[in-house]
Amino acid sequence: MKILLRYTLLPLLTGLIIFIVTCLVTPSQLPVMPEGIAWDKVVHFSMFFFLSAVSLVDYYRMHKGKPSMCRWLFWGFLIPVIYGGIIELLQKYFFASRSAEWGDWIADMLGSITATFIVIIFLKKHRYSKKNIPL
Repeated sequence: MKILLRYTLLPLLTGLIIFIVTCLVTPSQLPVMPEGIAWDKVVHFSMFFFLSAVSLVDYYRMHKGKPSMCRWLFWGFLIPVIYGGIIELLQKYFFASRSAEWGDWIADMLGSITATFIVIIFLKKHRYSKKNIPL
């Protein structure tokens, strides 16, 4: 139980922060950003990049560097993408101060897929370099 809590605490806290920022904070409470860049999409991408990255890394560590690839992708990629879709539905139907956008969910998915590729490549490269250390 201790191990489960240790490796799920950061992803759960990240998910809670994402919920607060995307559902409970009103647009008027957000800082005004310079024109020209879709900052809300950048924020969505970044939040879900971080959520997927910490989920993937913690799942990898929880399974001592040998996770089942299907389960690893389920918890590190698919669950964050589904969570992003649920947040958009909550914004549409339950939080009047917020609005749901397909673009936000697409940014969530792009952040998660980018994190998935980067983390998998990094961890595989890191594991390979550990195995091939010259003595």
